[in-house]
Amino acid sequence: MGCISGILNILIYIINVVFLVVGILLIVLGSIMLSNFNRLTELEQLSSANTIPVCVTVLGVLIFLVSFFGCCGIWRQSACLTSTYATLMFLLFVLQLVLTCWIAVNGQQFLQDMSKLVTTIWNENNAANGYPMGALELTFDCCGNQGFEDYNGNVPGTCCGYSNRLQTCPASIYETRQGCNQKFYDFWSDNNDIVLWSGLGICIYELIVFVVAGMLANCMRKANAGRQVYG
Repeated sequence: MGCISGILNILIYIINVVFLVVGILLIVLGSIMLSNFNRLTELEQLSSANTIPVCVTVLGVLIFLVSFFGCCGIWRQSACLTSTYATLMFLLFVLQLVLTCWIAVNGQQFLQDMSKLVTTIWNENNAANGYPMGALELTFDCCGNQGFEDYNGNVPGTCCGYSNRLQTCPASIYETRQGCNQKFYDFWSDNNDIVLWSGLGICIYELIVFVVAGMLANCMRKANAGRQVYG
């Protein structure tokens, strides 16, 4: 195989090793999200809520499997495994494209579900569930569902950025903080274009990798055929 093929081999191998790690991280993240979400009994009313961690987990599994075939195919110089990798990469490209189109078409419904999700978390914000609202308050610098008034004067320390919710939270801080419902909604709304363009960029990347992997598989077949002829 030529010099260019050798460079592409190394490049795709390194990319797939990175994607293996990314796949594992997504599987772990999705599992943690699903475990935490399932603790909230009212969450069953929101189809999109459980869909998010499930999609993250499934995407992680797909990325891991595709990257595994890619690594094995390049390492063993197997035309069969590399062809399988190219096929799976094309399927991943199609799924990513469908997901990106779904987000573009159903963006408003998704935002509404995210707002309902925060309300659900607020309704389940008790000791039995580990006060899940605190995580949102610490992450988004917000307080309560609609505002600090939701706490009726018993404002937790998380509204002031304290990890200990029992710590006293000064009014001068929590009174300036927006409700988590609006902050969470605004976060997804502001980043919607980023998600769409990122999804499109990933689609283009996956299509390029599919083409390159197909070319490498063809080179491997020719190289193997040449060794058989001259062997």
